[in-house]
Amino acid sequence: MENGIYLSGMSKAELKDLLREILTDILKDHRGRDTVMITDILDVKEAAAFLRSKVTTLYEKTSAKIIPHFKKGNKLYFRRHQLEAWIENGKVKTVDDLQSEAVSYRLRKK
Repeated sequence: MENGIYLSGMSKAELKDLLREILTDILKDHRGRDTVMITDILDVKEAAAFLRSKVTTLYEKTSAKIIPHFKKGNKLYFRRHQLEAWIENGKVKTVDDLQSEAVSYRLRKK
């Protein structure tokens, strides 16, 4: 390891200090900020990248109220977990899913 440090020989306190130092360095390097808030709020460009879509397509979907979003002033924001749920709502059922539903339906209707 770097500087001859081996984790197996470290105390719990030393390991915590090392991890704290590493995480602090990572967070400082992230986008050049001193602190970073980890959030699931995305702006339009980030949401478009997440959805692998064009920004204009995203604007069309928000205008038609097809996709969950928030608006503050003239800015649009999205929650990552809501976008994931929106994607999952479009799941196409497999043949097995449909057959299982058909069997359940027939059993309930007897």
